[in-house]
Amino acid sequence: MRYVLCALLLGPMALPAQEKIPVLFDCDIGSDVDDAFALALLLASPELDVRGVTTVSGNTMDRAWMVCRFCSHTGNRAIPVAGGAEPQPKQSINNQFQYRYHPGVIFNRTSKPGKESAVQLMHDKLKADPGKITICAVGPLTNVARLLTEHPECKPWIKRIVIMGGSVRAGYKPGTKPEVEWNIKLDPKAAQVVFSSGVPLTVAPLDATSMLQIEEPLRKKLFDAHSQLTLNLQAMYQMWDQPTPTLYDPVAISLCIGDQFCTMADVFIEVDDKGMTLEKEGKANARVAVGIDKDAFLKWYVGRVSKAMPASLPKEPGNPSKLIERGKFPNRVHAFEDFETEIEKRWWLAGKGDKKNIPPGSTRSCQAMLTQDFDDRQGDMNTMYQAVVFNPVPGPPMGKNPRLSFRYFLKGTSTLRVQIYSLSKGYHRYLSLTDLPQGKWESGTVDMTQLRRPDGTGGPLSEDERIDDIQFYVDPRAELWIDDIVLYDEALKAETRPFPKRIHFTGWFDSGKQGKEWPGTFDIVEKEAPEKGKAAKSPEPKPGNTFCLIDLGVRGLRKTEASLELFCRFRLSADSSIHFTAHERGKAWDPSTMLQMKKQEAWKDLVVPLQNVKGIGFDCVTFLTINSAILQIDDVLLYEPGDAPVKNP
Repeated sequence: MRYVLCALLLGPMALPAQEKIPVLFDCDIGSDVDDAFALALLLASPELDVRGVTTVSGNTMDRAWMVCRFCSHTGNRAIPVAGGAEPQPKQSINNQFQYRYHPGVIFNRTSKPGKESAVQLMHDKLKADPGKITICAVGPLTNVARLLTEHPECKPWIKRIVIMGGSVRAGYKPGTKPEVEWNIKLDPKAAQVVFSSGVPLTVAPLDATSMLQIEEPLRKKLFDAHSQLTLNLQAMYQMWDQPTPTLYDPVAISLCIGDQFCTMADVFIEVDDKGMTLEKEGKANARVAVGIDKDAFLKWYVGRVSKAMPASLPKEPGNPSKLIERGKFPNRVHAFEDFETEIEKRWWLAGKGDKKNIPPGSTRSCQAMLTQDFDDRQGDMNTMYQAVVFNPVPGPPMGKNPRLSFRYFLKGTSTLRVQIYSLSKGYHRYLSLTDLPQGKWESGTVDMTQLRRPDGTGGPLSEDERIDDIQFYVDPRAELWIDDIVLYDEALKAETRPFPKRIHFTGWFDSGKQGKEWPGTFDIVEKEAPEKGKAAKSPEPKPGNTFCLIDLGVRGLRKTEASLELFCRFRLSADSSIHFTAHERGKAWDPSTMLQMKKQEAWKDLVVPLQNVKGIGFDCVTFLTINSAILQIDDVLLYEPGDAPVKNP
């Protein structure tokens, strides 16, 4: 009786713990989004012991870094990660690349992929625990086939291989004939190696996966958990930028645990050279899921992943500030972003282009997406934010009175945090705005000297301090759109010109290199004392020529229906006419404006109205001089003038 009572008191603790299932996960995360959904389920499943994650299918190291970030942010830094060695099937990483291109990854704030290849990691783990580990492969079978080919001795070490791939009795649409499935199609020879290997196989083909669309009500329930797991999954879903994911790959994860949701059949499968998985007569070589209880599986998936970790929401930001007037024509425009050209897209560190919710005069805005705070020193790393982050390459130096103007659309919050990173200081500063209007496009301007570090230290921005990464954050439950960002130095007191309606290009040359950050034909030179900084200079004319040319690329093809003005500061080595135009490179062009100018040794301001540019596309601004006159320019600004266009003196 005493032993029975003791057992009752101890309850489950007295029973032997259920042994976890060791798993190696091989995926092509970053292309479709179901790999991310599968990784989330893998990490959320207490039955599984993740011994390693490997990546396959082109750009494998980028994919490996994405896995490292996902694992690090969800408390799984210790899981080893390795990328597959080349050659690999050709498959690109699409919008989810932004998840890889993040300070957490770039500056080694996450775990790192191992130096060994995917095959080596698999081999080492299998050798250390032979006969117990399941390999779960949800991409092309390149890495797994290479493992079996290069290390045939490891076949008996593999407990089984669980595959998402193939089409046995149905295609991508329920009731349709079998067809070539994507994972098998990308590397049919690898699939032939795996299916003929003799290793026990469990297969989740299209028959049991193609109908698993996770619609908006279930997605909302999943993402409303706001845990680090669901926030990171939601971030990758947002970057995928399509409405409804199909959970192909998570079925393979569930089959690592058991087949309670699937109808299974023992089948002999042969793979042809085109990638068809053909059901043939013969001794079964695979246990295949030929059906699934869709509703039960989706309910189980959402429940399991949403409850795996506690909610993690941010605190209200500090350092309150107020919007200010934008003022007159800027003393200098350091950087701008209007999200109109594709060439600048590489510098959108958080956010995606949106052509639906746009302010008047725009064709595209930037919609916020989930990201960690870029401030890893004093920011809250245990949550995520909806954010728009733009990197004004090559990091402009500030003036005495830096200002930031932008247009914004808020939904679900009236609080907005504005933050920048100082390249000179190596830390972030921010300010917060509250009681902002919601549900409509508004314009705002902030005084950048009011930004401070989260703990109040750091002091204001100083003159010549270089900054990077202009950032806008809101609560992860809210929505935000940003457009027409202008980073500038406040107008001088004597300025009378209105602020430009729209900016198309700003060119200053104090930082960055010609060709890389400043495309076009010109040299970048140091200014002569007492002037500070650098300028663009026309190259010496070629032998036999008397004209000199500066050609500034404006970082993408632009178009306007308004008149334009060109502002710059200039020097001229000899009397000359200067021809100005904005045009499309490679096409014939006529000067928009021509001015007769005297030799100019001191730097002088110049405002030029550009004619014949309405309705045409242009990707460069050209300055042409004659008489071998060398031209230097700085502080170039191409813009649509405000209410009172300025006439050139």
